[in-house]
Amino acid sequence: MTLQESDKFATKAIHAGEHVDVHGSVIEPISLSTTFKQSSPANPIGTYEYSRSQNPNRENLERAVAALENAQYGLAFSSGSATTATILQSLPQGSHAVSIGDVYGGTHRYFTKVANAHGVETSFTNDLLNDLPQLIKENTKLVWIETPTNPTLKVTDIQKVADLIKKHAAGQDVILVVDNTFLSPYISNPLNFGADIVVHSATKYINGHSDVVLGVLATNNKPLYERLQFLQNAIGAIPSPFDAWLTTEV
Repeated sequence: MTLQESDKFATKAIHAGEHVDVHGSVIEPISLSTTFKQSSPANPIGTYEYSRSQNPNRENLERAVAALENAQYGLAFSSGSATTATILQSLPQGSHAVSIGDVYGGTHRYFTKVANAHGVETSFTNDLLNDLPQLIKENTKLVWIETPTNPTLKVTDIQKVADLIKKHAAGQDVILVVDNTFLSPYISNPLNFGADIVVHSATKYINGHSDVVLGVLATNNKPLYERLQFLQNAIGAIPSPFDAWLTTEV
């Protein structure tokens, strides 16, 4: 089914990323193959070559997430924490990041215990709108918002933060990341308000039935997507075909 711009959320949730296999299966088949046939070395006969790089079930999920977030590109990971790790791994050594203070504990742990070890310094604030202009440095490359925060439910105005970045960090290629886990795409689409990347712990509401640990992101920035896709493959932080299939099922 080809989605239209006028399609409502429920239509996107059901049909985005929908796969029709050669047998016309109504329910998406689970593709468990780790590798795919080649006509000659390095020449796969179809779209897929090796399941770490891409898999039919994961690709369908990524397309669905992108559609729900009004994005062109989506990526799926083995957990929400793996999504966070991949984004932070994309930053150059010596980068500076700014994050909302009462961010999810696992994200805070990665900033302070892992990212700092490979040269990424992070400043935290509980008043991002007032403090961001003073916190931005010449090497600031990322601003991280979680709204509402987990578990204190603090809400941050995404558009105002995006405007502050444009005003005080013009030309620095600062990435604005919004963790949209608590609201889900049903209520909020952060890319519409100036975010560069929207992330989810899909373990929560996107999956919705407490049987999958998985993370996703969506973006409209092609170079950023390609960089993160490269890291997704290089690091190998991917969900299994079965987990991708479970998450896609309504």
